[in-house]
Amino acid sequence: MMKMKHSALLLATSLLATPAWVSAADHHAEQAKAHHGQNMPMHMKEGCEGEHRGMHKQRHHHGQRHHEMMGAKMMDPARFEQHLEKRLAKLETPELKAQFISSQQARLASAEQSRLLHKMMAEHKAGQIDDNALKAATLEKIAADHKLKQLRIKQMQDQLAAASK
Repeated sequence: MMKMKHSALLLATSLLATPAWVSAADHHAEQAKAHHGQNMPMHMKEGCEGEHRGMHKQRHHHGQRHHEMMGAKMMDPARFEQHLEKRLAKLETPELKAQFISSQQARLASAEQSRLLHKMMAEHKAGQIDDNALKAATLEKIAADHKLKQLRIKQMQDQLAAASK
């Protein structure tokens, strides 16, 4: 029964987040085509030698990088604002800027759904702790972590809303 609830939560969150992932992937593919041209392979482009490295050339494999992002290594709002300004300055047309903003909004919505799922799973696991004091402290920590990350996401959403005006 518990495994079924966990699977159902994971499935529901995945279904909610899928449109955001597809939108972000489409946006990335369009940017790559705009930067490199359509017919020439990426590794043959002039001036892009160090720009695009495959997964095998990065220092961390995907799993480590992914878990850092889900934990305490989430981008802070100040760095997000710098990234946002830098990317918007590079984009030439209002359509590309609007597309970039919408993909970032979708990514933040996906991050918010993922945060909620992680909170629910952590609360469920904490509910199985026998020691009441430890259980209360764990639930308090889960709530505080969730609130902090929720506020960060809200700040980033506000920055995107301001940039879209």
